[in-house]
Amino acid sequence: MREQGTGWAVGRASWAEREVLSAAAVGHASLNAVRTASRSSRPFIRSKRVIADSVAAFDFLVVVVTCVMAKWAYVDRFLRSEQDIGTYLAAGLIGASISFLSLRNQNLYIFDTLVSMRGTVRRIVLGLAIAAVSLISAAYVFKISAHFSRGWFIIWFALSAALLLSVHLVVSALLRRWTRAGYFARRIAIYGGGEIAGRLIERLNFGSDGPRLIGVFDDQPSAGPRPVAISGGLSDLISLGQAERIDEVVIAVPLAQDRRIGRLVEELAILPADIRLCPDMTAFSTRPTGVVHYDGVPVLEVVRRPLDNWGPVIKVIEDRILAALLLAAVSPVLLLIAMAIRLESEGPVLFRQRRHGFNHQVFTVLKFRTMRVAEDGPVVRQAQPNDSRVTRVGRFLRRTSLDELPQLINVLRGEMSLVGPRPHALAHNEHFSTLVEHYARRHKMRPGMTGWAQVNGCRGETDTQEKMRRRVELDLYYIENWSLWFDIRILALTPFLGLFHRNAY
Repeated sequence: MREQGTGWAVGRASWAEREVLSAAAVGHASLNAVRTASRSSRPFIRSKRVIADSVAAFDFLVVVVTCVMAKWAYVDRFLRSEQDIGTYLAAGLIGASISFLSLRNQNLYIFDTLVSMRGTVRRIVLGLAIAAVSLISAAYVFKISAHFSRGWFIIWFALSAALLLSVHLVVSALLRRWTRAGYFARRIAIYGGGEIAGRLIERLNFGSDGPRLIGVFDDQPSAGPRPVAISGGLSDLISLGQAERIDEVVIAVPLAQDRRIGRLVEELAILPADIRLCPDMTAFSTRPTGVVHYDGVPVLEVVRRPLDNWGPVIKVIEDRILAALLLAAVSPVLLLIAMAIRLESEGPVLFRQRRHGFNHQVFTVLKFRTMRVAEDGPVVRQAQPNDSRVTRVGRFLRRTSLDELPQLINVLRGEMSLVGPRPHALAHNEHFSTLVEHYARRHKMRPGMTGWAQVNGCRGETDTQEKMRRRVELDLYYIENWSLWFDIRILALTPFLGLFHRNAY
């Protein structure tokens, strides 16, 4: 691919170049449809770590279950001896723990090992052998070996080995199929159409098992032929990222152009994707969060997605389970509120309004109607003290935040979360995004029924730019520091600090 003098040629198309050309062609077609297509909920990130941890947990369960199965088959059915299951179950838990630690120490639960099955038989046999020797030694030391049957012990470990090997054969076959289908492939977009991008594309393995290049984007004019095909500019990349899943955006421009890179990072930071820099080994003033290697090419990571690996799974489980329980618990309250609204004034019980959610996707938020109007146009006037539009029932609902309860349905639909940045009307979103720095970054997570801003007193009308700036600061702090315990803390504080507030009217 190298050409005398310039260092790059465009005559001979490698696999990577054909991938770029295909991405550019598809990119132009899809980018035109992005702005008009209806947006569906983005699927989970396919995390290799989640897969590996799940296999490890299943292996642990297999060893425990085979212990009980061997006890039932040999002790209960063959020997016809009635012995306490608790003793055997305790041995099973200890044996499973020892084998789990041994297998993890042998790097069995690494994704590449699970796919290839390389050395799996040796690892499983060795792990179970270590567990068996440990249990025999412990039984001898504590003089409890007479409490257990030798036949049960042999059957347990033979059955465990057979089932673990069978499980890993099935897992390996499934993972190979899913890997070939691109299930775990990272979707990468590159910004920059010069030699750095060309070098990166040449080194990356854009094969059937490697990452997926969805396009190369650039806005700078080129004096000569480019080494890669261009799918569009920065605005096209952002539009595509808001309509489709992008896992990583790699900025492949000279690091000496620090102002340009700073502007790109600011613009691209609204996307829920990792943002990384591919350096040309020149000095750069911005401190990266880490260094990632792409087949030997160092890439600096400057922005990291808020939820990764187990994060999305934990967040969804937390939302769905708690929302379902809360909805069942407050259903009588919902019925009483609906009856009160219908008795006081004409109109629907529920108020529906379009708002921006995760990755700027528009969804319809549900609330109990508290006003005599239902504004959802280019101008939405916020409620003010003694607002004549607010009904008597509505004033009570707004003061106690009970009007937000129907949003539990939004949570069950996957449009909202229990905890997250509060969604705003489309008109307010467009207004404040031009006034408040980093405002758009609030959409890197699903909006919430409550949030860190709400338990810190940010409720009610945002009639000044400073009030909205304070909310954004608290929302971004939550996004950057998310954890399950942070969510639990906010949920615990909400009844005391987030519901009743003097600014709620």
